[in-house]
Amino acid sequence: MTRRKLVGAAFFFALFGAIAFLPPLVLLFRFDARILGVPIETVYIFVLWTLLVGGARWFSRALPNDEPSGTTQADGKP
Repeated sequence: MTRRKLVGAAFFFALFGAIAFLPPLVLLFRFDARILGVPIETVYIFVLWTLLVGGARWFSRALPNDEPSGTTQADGKP
């Protein structure tokens, strides 16, 4: 993938994560079901959070460093 596509995908990923935490979507999972004694809303929040952390880690490794080329150090060496 090109850098531009990765940056666009990272933006979409962050936007999706922000929207997925909004109350209307969280309330879709509001019913009396439980997984191992934990309410389904709580499971939704923590699974989503885990996926977003994993995705952010992947994007941080997939995107190249954003260093300008031709920079010089403080002592004048390239």
